[in-house]
Amino acid sequence: MSENISINTDILKTYRDFLSNTKEQLASSQFEEFVSLHEINPTKRLEKSYLSLFKTLDTVPFTSLDKILTHRFLFEALTASPKKRERDLKRIAQSFSSFVQSAGSKNTMGYRHLRNTYADIITNCISELDEIELDRKATDFSNQWIAALRERLDTKGNKG
Repeated sequence: MSENISINTDILKTYRDFLSNTKEQLASSQFEEFVSLHEINPTKRLEKSYLSLFKTLDTVPFTSLDKILTHRFLFEALTASPKKRERDLKRIAQSFSSFVQSAGSKNTMGYRHLRNTYADIITNCISELDEIELDRKATDFSNQWIAALRERLDTKGNKG
């Protein structure tokens, strides 16, 4: 009692396009949500950086966590923020840590674990920044803070 099932290729293509558009809309709405929450100017460069992170979160296996730890989006968002005080940078980075737990479109246990681990490492690195001495009165303090965070995340990525 085997029947041949023919699949209409036009319907299949329409469905694929729908899924692709839905994923793009999800990425775009996640980006808009994050930048508007922190009053960051949503430039095309920053959006491309987020789309790259979105794709990375959906494709990189847990064993390649280091590729995510040093992704440029967090650093570019911090740099683009009009708020440059330490507490503002911490707030944005901590908010990103929470935000990234639901970023991307894959929702398997493995990908959730990857995002949660990424978020935990960011949170830990932010805490570690309290222990180092930075010249908080320097005109380039925010750049120093962002560089110190980047260095810590890069170090965490190279441990495994």
